[in-house]
Amino acid sequence: MALNTDLAVESFRELSHAGELSGVVTDEYYDSDASATVSRTEILSDDAARKLGKPKGVYITIECDRPLSEFEGDLTEQQRVVLLSECISEVCRSNDDTLVIGLGNRDITPDALGPMTADAIFATRHIKRFAGELFISGMSQVSALTAGVMAQTGLESQELAASVCGTVKPSQVIICDALACSEPSHMGRTIQLCSTGISPGSGVENARAELSKATLGVPTAAIGIPTVSRLMSDDTRFDSLLVTPKQIDKLVKAGSELISMAINMYLQPGLTGDEIRSLMR
Repeated sequence: MALNTDLAVESFRELSHAGELSGVVTDEYYDSDASATVSRTEILSDDAARKLGKPKGVYITIECDRPLSEFEGDLTEQQRVVLLSECISEVCRSNDDTLVIGLGNRDITPDALGPMTADAIFATRHIKRFAGELFISGMSQVSALTAGVMAQTGLESQELAASVCGTVKPSQVIICDALACSEPSHMGRTIQLCSTGISPGSGVENARAELSKATLGVPTAAIGIPTVSRLMSDDTRFDSLLVTPKQIDKLVKAGSELISMAINMYLQPGLTGDEIRSLMR
């Protein structure tokens, strides 16, 4: 049973090898400071979107030379934060009035990336509303939400997100969620960003309601890291068995810190890196 990958780069490479793609613009470069390859794919046509199984929009993939869990605050890690923040600016419309949503189950380590990322977002909406004198120039209005999963809340994440959007009325939404991949080498070392939102669980054949501009009413970007892949075996007993990296705890912690720091850097350009770190929970 094949894994329905969440990574656009995997879908694209599979089809491009067969020479079947048109209506797609791609670009790739290597960032030596961040030790990562950056691939940008823009799906322009409905036909290409159908073949790839991905909505039209911009997809950016950062493939790191080493697993994210191996970087512990060195210079390369700082450069990776800068790179990721720059990539976020390519899939988002602005850096003001933003709702950041962390999807997933924090009690299951491979699925905890979203909640752990949302925990470290510097939320400022309450400051602007109730302590305006502290809302300094260059500070953006940000809200953060951890949606949980249906088994915990009885609600679709999309229902909860749409309700909050109706109340908060953000200009945009940024979603973070753990992803699935078909190529095990992408686990823990690849970051995907897209301008099209997300269908939670689609990569592990447990798709929930889509979170996108169509369902939330505002531009919706998504960021994620693959934390699971399906075990490839000729033994049908293992068809539904998913695998995850040995250092999954360290990976999710490092990945959530990287993504939250990059989002905070993008949303709060008036603050320095040290100021942002001091404000992250």
